[in-house]
Amino acid sequence: MTFFQVMCGNLLSLSETALFFVCVSFQLLGEIPNKTKKQKYTIFSSLFLFIFWVSFLSTVLYKTGAFYWEPHIGRVMIEYIQIIGYMLVLRVMYRKPYGICMATAAFHNLLYLLAWNFQDFFAPNRIYDLGNPAERREYLFYEWIATPLAFILVVLLLNKTKAGKIYRQWESQKLRGGVLVFMAFSPIASRLLQGLIEKSERFQDYNPMSTMLFILILYLIFVYDGLREQQKKRIEEQNVSLRQQEAYIENLEGLQREVCRFRHDFKNMMSGMYMQAKEGDLEAIQSYIQEMTSDFDMQVGSQIRIMNQLANIRVAEVKGLFLEKLKVMQEEEIHCELEVLKPFEKTGLRSTDLCRCLGILLDNAMEEVRGKKDGKIHVMISSQSGCTTFRVKNTMHSSVDFHKIGTLGYSTKGENRGIGLANYKKILERYDRILPLTTIQDGFFIQELKVQES
Repeated sequence: MTFFQVMCGNLLSLSETALFFVCVSFQLLGEIPNKTKKQKYTIFSSLFLFIFWVSFLSTVLYKTGAFYWEPHIGRVMIEYIQIIGYMLVLRVMYRKPYGICMATAAFHNLLYLLAWNFQDFFAPNRIYDLGNPAERREYLFYEWIATPLAFILVVLLLNKTKAGKIYRQWESQKLRGGVLVFMAFSPIASRLLQGLIEKSERFQDYNPMSTMLFILILYLIFVYDGLREQQKKRIEEQNVSLRQQEAYIENLEGLQREVCRFRHDFKNMMSGMYMQAKEGDLEAIQSYIQEMTSDFDMQVGSQIRIMNQLANIRVAEVKGLFLEKLKVMQEEEIHCELEVLKPFEKTGLRSTDLCRCLGILLDNAMEEVRGKKDGKIHVMISSQSGCTTFRVKNTMHSSVDFHKIGTLGYSTKGENRGIGLANYKKILERYDRILPLTTIQDGFFIQELKVQES
């Protein structure tokens, strides 16, 4: 067959493979985020380049005889070409880190091999004489009926076993080094495992046991990592809960001390007001009551309001963060108002990423007002209409260059600073339905983060 004929055959075969890969991607990683018209064109173009490039290189390897090099070098090369190509497609589709895209593409390759093992039940490995009408019909059945059915079977298995949930749980974890290395070397290791199983001098196709064993090993790794991560998360939640209880106890003790102090002063205040009432000085009585109310609000009322607002934060990690930051602000005598308009229960951001972002914004606000008599911080959390808004507002005491905000190294506090907002910007780049906003209004520097929840 000529180069052009082989290339055309590979283009048709790779088109079918690409469609299978896309279906598997939906099962493992979910829907494609930010599906704008431009994004759709970009994804379509990347898939076309993937099909053409892999088809071209596969044809070159086939025509040069590299496809049959021992021990399976040509076949392993084709698998890595396919993995690298689809890794770049996944990067365009989901904007995940390259490591995750590589592991996902390698997993796609294993599932692709599993599908081929399934189709061998319909048509065992053989060489067809396409000049023979009977064998040509058998080949067409094998290529365009048996193969798609095998692909559909694999996709259904992923859906029924809820493999996507397990995979996304693993993908959201931080520690994945072992799995990444395992997946990176899976084509080579699979060939070595096949040799141990078949003990043959020349392998024409995969033994089904090698692919099944690899997928089983990978599944066990995912389950193990998932259980380990759940255990780690439970420990972290228990630590957060303990810190919250300690902070609550400290706040309650402080509130009790303030109430006792106010109660002690209340008798003296009432004595003074009694004398003014006896003299009939109503204006003095009103002024005295206003001062007394103001003192109560300053000593006790503000703490009660903050604790009421904290009760509306239902995310343990976020509540723990605010308890720690409010404690520091109270010790440093930084005036802070917390306003949670509705119970805040969940958001599209990972709790660790959200705490990092809010921590950066709060630290910057505290740094700006620290030591300033009129320094104020106002924090607002609003959850409504499918959108969660986080706003941190502080009084301004220095000039800001908006063009440099978020640039590594830029800070109004001097050199070797400005890392926080750069990290904040980098974290938000991982998400699509996020709208950060920075503005100045009425002498306040405002950092706002909107999360589109649905």
